[in-house]
Amino acid sequence: MSSKRLLLGILALTAAISLAGCGGQKDATNNFNAKSYGHDGYMGLSNSNPHLPNRNGEFSNQDSDGDFAQSKLKQIPGVAKATIIFQAPDMYVTVTPQKGYDSKQVKAKAISVLRMNMPRYNVHVRMAR
Repeated sequence: MSSKRLLLGILALTAAISLAGCGGQKDATNNFNAKSYGHDGYMGLSNSNPHLPNRNGEFSNQDSDGDFAQSKLKQIPGVAKATIIFQAPDMYVTVTPQKGYDSKQVKAKAISVLRMNMPRYNVHVRMAR
């Protein structure tokens, strides 16, 4: 009977020690801050390279790409207005030329500028009146 008491006492002491070891106190040496890496590519979500299409073929940065393309088109003489529509991997641009400018030259310049600055898109430009 005394061996059972001894065994029970040892088990109780072992349990108390193991539970005490799990409860850490906060101090300067035990201050861990877990950091998230955001969408790491699993489940079709990724922020590691936003210039690549996701699994649905869509780009996650079309707003900034559209703004950039608009700024490049505004630098071309003869462009009055431009409308951009994305259907990845295609970019459809409708350019309204200013009066007095040759539509063919404006279109050629727009295609050249957009293809140079936006190589990940298949650029399609049409002129409107």
